[in-house]
Amino acid sequence: MKRISIKKLFSALLVTVLASSLSTVNVMAKESIKSKEGLVNIGGKKLNAKIMGHGNVSVVFDSGYGDGLYTYSEDPTFETWGTVQAEIAKKAKTIAYDRAGLGLSDAGQNRPSLSDADIKTFVNGGNIPFDSSIFNKGTGKTAIDRARDLHALLDNAKIKAPYILVVHSISMLEAVEFAKLYPRDVAGIVSVDGSWDSVMEDAVAWAKVEMPEMIDLFLGQFTSADGTISEEIQSELQVRHAGDVLRNIPFTILHPIDEGMGDSYQKMTDEKIAEWKKWSNYSKEILVPNTSHYIMKDNPQYVINAVNDMIKTVENRGKCK
Repeated sequence: MKRISIKKLFSALLVTVLASSLSTVNVMAKESIKSKEGLVNIGGKKLNAKIMGHGNVSVVFDSGYGDGLYTYSEDPTFETWGTVQAEIAKKAKTIAYDRAGLGLSDAGQNRPSLSDADIKTFVNGGNIPFDSSIFNKGTGKTAIDRARDLHALLDNAKIKAPYILVVHSISMLEAVEFAKLYPRDVAGIVSVDGSWDSVMEDAVAWAKVEMPEMIDLFLGQFTSADGTISEEIQSELQVRHAGDVLRNIPFTILHPIDEGMGDSYQKMTDEKIAEWKKWSNYSKEILVPNTSHYIMKDNPQYVINAVNDMIKTVENRGKCK
């Protein structure tokens, strides 16, 4: 029970591999949809990706913290986007992948750590110095680093824009940075219980009242594999300083009605999602019943419907090339 609670606290608030090319396997004989899975060289490292389908719109699936093609953090036998991707691939080009450090992808690098004092100040709701220029060089696993990696993956895998970004949990932060860096490439965003730009301090503040024994475990679970605690803090700061980058992007938010964490938790997430909706003039919230944080696992039809609706929106807006 503890492990599940910790995961909810963090993530809700927050085949053969070929190095040179993608291998092809028939995974859905009934619909004759083929998938390509393998390593893609993005320059300096390789990322593992699964590509399915064809269409005028490209749909990109990005997983939450610790997850990629499979839910490595919870159930490594469950394909995170398997059901949804197979359905969407009937009408669009789709790609799901492992970020650097996860699954079969290369390990990648991490940014230098913040000081212990800055980390403590930030997670307790205080302000710390932030200099966006330090992210103009080097690489790591902050939101802007991941956005650059994703764009390089899409380029090298020859997945053409425009993109609909379907993001789970903390990868919502990456979607904001992607939209900031490549505004012409983003046609729409579907947030599957996505995190927001104050998720860490909000999680700690909530836990102090409702679950104080979990705080140290929560803060201690960040690893170099998918981003250190310093990189997650920097990701939130990047998004806070991103500007009005989602204003004209269609933005659908799938939000669980009750994840089983109690009324105070639900109230907090409801308020934060209401704030997120203001980031776009074309935002829409969809309340999802009978689901945990993993909507794509517990109630995948809601995700499928939301993505299909977004495809129609993008087509009607004339964003297809």
